[in-house]
Amino acid sequence: MPTDASSSPPEISYAIEYQVFAGREYNEDFRGQGRLVIRPAGPSYVFSGKRRTLFSGESIEREFSADDIWNVSVSDRTIRFRTRNSGSAKPFFFLCQDAHAAAEVAGLLPSHVDEDFAATQDFASRLHALPAAASPWTSVTNVLVALNVAVFIVMGALGAGWFEVASMKPYVLYGANNGGVTTNGEWWRLVSCMFMHYGLIHLALNMWALFQVGHLLERLLGRALYTLTYLGSGVVASLASIIWHGDKIWSAGASGAVFGAYGALLGYMLREKHGVPKAVFQPILRSTLTFAGYNIFYGMVHPTIDNSAHVGGLLSGLVLGWLIALPLDPLARRQLFSRRLQAGLVTVALLVTAGIGLAPRFDYSMAEEMKWSEVTKDFSAKEVGIGTRQNDEWREFIRTGGNRTTYGRWIEDELIPLHERFAQQLEEMQLTPGKLTARRREVILQYTRLRLAGYRHLLVGVRERNEAELKSFADFNHRAQAELDQLPKEKK
Repeated sequence: MPTDASSSPPEISYAIEYQVFAGREYNEDFRGQGRLVIRPAGPSYVFSGKRRTLFSGESIEREFSADDIWNVSVSDRTIRFRTRNSGSAKPFFFLCQDAHAAAEVAGLLPSHVDEDFAATQDFASRLHALPAAASPWTSVTNVLVALNVAVFIVMGALGAGWFEVASMKPYVLYGANNGGVTTNGEWWRLVSCMFMHYGLIHLALNMWALFQVGHLLERLLGRALYTLTYLGSGVVASLASIIWHGDKIWSAGASGAVFGAYGALLGYMLREKHGVPKAVFQPILRSTLTFAGYNIFYGMVHPTIDNSAHVGGLLSGLVLGWLIALPLDPLARRQLFSRRLQAGLVTVALLVTAGIGLAPRFDYSMAEEMKWSEVTKDFSAKEVGIGTRQNDEWREFIRTGGNRTTYGRWIEDELIPLHERFAQQLEEMQLTPGKLTARRREVILQYTRLRLAGYRHLLVGVRERNEAELKSFADFNHRAQAELDQLPKEKK
């Protein structure tokens, strides 16, 4: 029986885009602006636009039937769907003018879904329904990123540098992790080092990785367990660095804690794999293992990267993620939360206690070593020139004796006062008895006193041409050198 074409439902047309500017997702076939025409008779869906080639402005058109489209998903103004007719393994991708238009268009597209997609959508829906931060400002991940950026700005203002390290002094003074300092009572460095970075690129890479994993893990674990996992694995990573490197490096950066977050995500997925769809579990497993494997391998071939912290963070995060994983069911989460939190706290406490126990100890104070360096640096610089002049004057005196007057005046006005001031500075230093710096100070102080005594004999010997005084000068020099041979040279 013939039908009246005028009774057919009218076509519906929408202006769309195939790629936002600099977007990382794009349609394989189309580019730029385009149009979607929905023909209810059929129905059929006709996409038109410019062909995706570098120079071509050719207009093309692609038509799909209802059976060609399935697994439609909407995110803000973006729509994706799978199709047998796209010519690509990637989904067909386009953008509507706004979120309202996207929801309207999605409602007009076929609702066919496969099993994996339905399970993934259900997982995403249940995940989205979990309690989360009330605003971006209360998201733990966002707060952590903000704190890292704030510390970077403060450190830059203190002279640490922006694009690369300009000075290590701010790191040494204010929080980088080093076995000799941290284990000497400054245990807070286990945490402070997690918020310091060696330049803008170091910061950007760590914050990008944290942003990628943090929001998902925060939703899966909840803010309290997520915070415990991040900070706990970060502290364990700092301890692993000390155990492996001792006092040989100054470690800083969030990467140990970020590795902990990736490890926790892996632990969660392993614990809850029966409650996580395969389409969700497998990509996360692959991406986590790829991230960890690549970065650990990269650290193995670049000795400046603290791989021990990466491994320590990853393993501790894996353990924590497995222990404190919560199912997505709200009732089960409420019932298990207290036990999971207690398990996490106990695990972190045990790991940190074990790490502190295994961490090597050092018999010096970095603060005292820095004080020692300041006191001795100026004297050492002057002593080089003084020593050269002393040798020249002494040879001239022995050869002709014609410099006796000027030599004696120089000994009295410069040589002896320099050593007297240095001895006084050493005596005034407040050092911990028995520590390396104090032991070194005693040797250098005794050496300086012996040299002073020798120079006083030298002064008399030069002025009076007194052989006995000159012999005493030589004897004191010999004793001073013997004392210097007792100097502790290494930090143990």
